[in-house]
Amino acid sequence: MGTAPRLQPVTTILFIILEQPQRIVTDQIVKLAYVPEVAALLAAHSRLLIENPNPFSTTLLGDFFIHSRNRFNRWLKDLNDLQDGLEIRNPLHLAGLSPARPPIQSITEQILMTDLLNHVWTVAAVSSDRYRGEDRLQNLIRNVFRGHLTIRARALTICMRHESLTSDQRSQINKLRCSVQRWSDFLCSTLMGRFELWEYSYDKTCAQEFCRERCSQETVKTRSQVWTMILAGLRHSFRDEDGLGAPLHEDD
Repeated sequence: MGTAPRLQPVTTILFIILEQPQRIVTDQIVKLAYVPEVAALLAAHSRLLIENPNPFSTTLLGDFFIHSRNRFNRWLKDLNDLQDGLEIRNPLHLAGLSPARPPIQSITEQILMTDLLNHVWTVAAVSSDRYRGEDRLQNLIRNVFRGHLTIRARALTICMRHESLTSDQRSQINKLRCSVQRWSDFLCSTLMGRFELWEYSYDKTCAQEFCRERCSQETVKTRSQVWTMILAGLRHSFRDEDGLGAPLHEDD
């Protein structure tokens, strides 16, 4: 009998993520509170991606670009409609927006939570190029990354001016923004330190301090202990709340 085919690193990570898919996807709505855990899993297993002897396939990169473009276009259309005072295309329940949350708040939460995963993926992919001394992925990955930052800034700007939001709701969005930025710097800190990718940090000084702390922690604690602490912190920062979800589309 032949040996079983070896899983590609991306497939391995997806298997880890999808061991309990019902936690992440319910009724065609992605539960955004679990997206940070996916980002943490990707960060924890990033070495599988970075040191994989087989580079990312052209098909994988093409799919990544297409899905990212489709998501960007949907968000841009919704933000333009909301800024112009129009209703978004889909009914609230189909779009994953809770009636208790104004549409601009829900869409901005989707963008911010996705930003955490996008940051980790970007740093891991660019690190893969740095590890090999190549420039194969960086142009594409940076293009998508900058596009996400653009749509993120657009959403936050609209939130500051949109009349449907109360001061408390604006405060909630700002709190989420701060949490995403700190966790992005934390989860990416060791890769940014290893490959000198500090330009991807939100706060370089903070990210460098995280890098030093994580390196010292891993010398005195087991990886399981560190992982338990990270998960506890993520679940405290990003709680599973009603309405904190995003719709699944046919092109997702």
